[in-house]
Amino acid sequence: MTRLRLGIDAHAIGTKAGGNETYMRELLAALREHPAADVDAVAYVSPAVEADPEAVAGFQTFPLGLPWSWVRVPILLPLAAQHTRADLLHVQYAAPPYCPCPYVVSIHDIVWKHHPDLLRPTTRYRLAALTPPTLRRAARVFALTEAVKQDIADSYRVPLDRIDVVAPGVAPLFRPIADGPDRQAVLGQYGVQPPYVLYVGALQPRKNLTRLAAAFARLAAQGFPHSLVVAGPRIWMYRQVLAELEPIGLGDRLRFIGYVDRPHLPHLLSAADAFAYVSIYEGFGLPVLEALACAAPVLASTDPAIREASRDAAVHCDPLDVDAIEQGLRRILTDETLRTQLRDAGPARAARYTRQAMAEAALAGYRAALA
Repeated sequence: MTRLRLGIDAHAIGTKAGGNETYMRELLAALREHPAADVDAVAYVSPAVEADPEAVAGFQTFPLGLPWSWVRVPILLPLAAQHTRADLLHVQYAAPPYCPCPYVVSIHDIVWKHHPDLLRPTTRYRLAALTPPTLRRAARVFALTEAVKQDIADSYRVPLDRIDVVAPGVAPLFRPIADGPDRQAVLGQYGVQPPYVLYVGALQPRKNLTRLAAAFARLAAQGFPHSLVVAGPRIWMYRQVLAELEPIGLGDRLRFIGYVDRPHLPHLLSAADAFAYVSIYEGFGLPVLEALACAAPVLASTDPAIREASRDAAVHCDPLDVDAIEQGLRRILTDETLRTQLRDAGPARAARYTRQAMAEAALAGYRAALA
């Protein structure tokens, strides 16, 4: 059998770039743990990989050098594919205009199509311009959910039989952590004191933190003792989010703890009275699955992709309705029976998203791309 030489654009590894980095880290882990006898993978990496060398352990790597996308996509990736003699290239969102081999592309979402106001103009225009030709030339398209698969097909007229659903696996480190010295040490490191409601993700408009904070403020005014803990990096348009949060007046009841190292997240999730993720739009919402895996009671958006991933293991609310967010949080924080049901259902739901399933779906897509 002819071996497949696969080149993977892993430039996001080490960048703390949210979903893009997490997806690529999980893909590499899935391929590493499910080695296919007929596939050799090469990870094309940026200098940022030095911050997370374990993510590419076991793979041949090829340095891309400059981090800027306007150099990486049209110039460095084709050179890397040519140098490593790749039979197939795997990219995220944008592919080179010229590529020496066929490619597959992972499209996490098409937020620029539905909510352009939630992106910086430069990002919005770049994705709007590059996505149509990327999709036209792709041998296969990878979506993270059936919802996004249908969205891509409807928005860009891509045949459904050219789109594969390759959902990320939930890393084994996400599991319930019992209270004890280790958990207390992690909470102390980030200055977090129970009881609290937790959000994990980037600080950007799409994540809908303004409405979440407004709903939380109502509960705080009614005597709920919790704080709202926001864990994640500040990325594009975060100043707008901070400006909107200021007049809500939560003071020290709103805690920003910044980027949290992955091994610490299960401790924070396990100790939370509720995990809230009420994004306006998502392509998957991996933090929701990670919270479910840790048995955190989850309040999630009714966004179709998030509902598809979490199903009845979470309470769902309209992300545009502050009253609905407040009611959802109130239910979780006051109904002990509901919390128990959610803690029981969460790990079982998350267990459906394994690295093995991710690897098998990706490998099937790679082989179909070259069939």
